[in-house]
Amino acid sequence: MATQATTINMAGMGNTTPAKFFPLLLSFFVLTLSALLFYLAWPRWVSSFRYIPVETAIDSYYRTGEIPSERLPMLIEHANTAIDINSHYRFHNGLSLLQFLRAIDLATPAVERRSSYEASFREAAISLRSAPAQSSVWLRRAYLGWVLHEETDVILSAWKMAIFTGRTDQSQYKSRLEIGIAHRSFMDQEALAMLRDQLMLAWHAQPGAVVAVLAIYDRDMEVSRSLIAQTDPQALQEMEAWLEKIN
Repeated sequence: MATQATTINMAGMGNTTPAKFFPLLLSFFVLTLSALLFYLAWPRWVSSFRYIPVETAIDSYYRTGEIPSERLPMLIEHANTAIDINSHYRFHNGLSLLQFLRAIDLATPAVERRSSYEASFREAAISLRSAPAQSSVWLRRAYLGWVLHEETDVILSAWKMAIFTGRTDQSQYKSRLEIGIAHRSFMDQEALAMLRDQLMLAWHAQPGAVVAVLAIYDRDMEVSRSLIAQTDPQALQEMEAWLEKIN
């Protein structure tokens, strides 16, 4: 009888021991996983926290159009710190924009502007490598290439990508026309078709902006005439009439 009781008791212990330790093992697993996730997320959280002043300043610039001249060095430092922690495409784009603003800011010494343009150009390229579907960044890179006298292929490639990734973005029509008309003589047939398309889209949406561009870059209407004389003669006549009023 004693032997039987002992056997039954040992069997019972064998069944209850795993059940007793399972909650502890589960808790250990959950804690370990949580610690791992926290460790992996920590750099992103810190970098995002450091980037908050940059994001706020950029949003303010887009709303008001005012360059935060006095704060630009500090904001550039914040963006660089965020990138050192986590090299995210959004941080590189922000740094590119800050360097661009510093380059065009009247408060920036003339001798420092080119280096800011070059830094903006580099950061835009880094951002686009990670996230190529950024129309505004492609357009900024095209403009910066124009300013820095990069190869025409570099400028037009970025210009094309700006259109491919955001063809109907009305905020970019004016800049696209400026760059496109200025480089019309270097364009292949694909680029000419894209310029023609942008000219007509802009004309229907923002005729005043189109006339302002033509007054500077195509006053004799030679480029516009070569683009739309056959396809949109009525629009061409309207552009010429508008342009005559401001001459």
